[in-house]
Amino acid sequence: MSRSALAHERSRSSARLGLTLRSILTGPREGFEAATHALERRDRTREHVSLGMSVHALAALGGAALMLLWLKVGGMADVRSSPSGRFSWMLLVVALAVGAGIALAAQMLWSLVSARVIRSLGGGAGSVDLRLVWSAAALPQSLALALLLPLDVLLVGPSAFTARPVLDSVSRTWAAISVALGLALALWSLYLFVRGVEIMAGLRLLRATAATAFAGATFALCALAFAAALRLVAELGP
Repeated sequence: MSRSALAHERSRSSARLGLTLRSILTGPREGFEAATHALERRDRTREHVSLGMSVHALAALGGAALMLLWLKVGGMADVRSSPSGRFSWMLLVVALAVGAGIALAAQMLWSLVSARVIRSLGGGAGSVDLRLVWSAAALPQSLALALLLPLDVLLVGPSAFTARPVLDSVSRTWAAISVALGLALALWSLYLFVRGVEIMAGLRLLRATAATAFAGATFALCALAFAAALRLVAELGP
């Protein structure tokens, strides 16, 4: 296939994915059912349908948004230590990049091993289906990153991401609203994930919830592996 044909195919794939994700947001059941029919048609006709890099990009953005939410909730609840004197915007960028990397690793691992788990629960889904579910569920988190992060920086500043108390009333009000919106979008993502697994894997709601819990465990495993690697590097350092 020529380079222009490949570019045209990638463009068509991105357009199809965009339409699929929009339909999932407006009507999860109809959207996921349409995605299922499209993938089944691909299997029947042996058509090559690439989801492109968008599914990975959405997963990465979702992981960065979850890291941002953890920074805000952890600082507000005082469950971690992050003195404002040591705050660095570069460290914030690194933290978001770490969240994106963990989400990508978890998405790939889950899509590879969860097919067997879903079969044991009485359903059936391929790795492409599972990556699509993960990406669709990450879309609300991507919105959280795009909308909330600029406002957090503008209205609250570094205190939004540290354990330092927010003294200004406007900043304090926005910090609470930002966390509430972040949690609401996280619940929306969880709902989309469960519905996606339920429809695309053909599972009942309770079993789809169990498969979603396995996805959460996969994400936690990747995060713990990263934390363990950091500790090991610190212990081996000078």
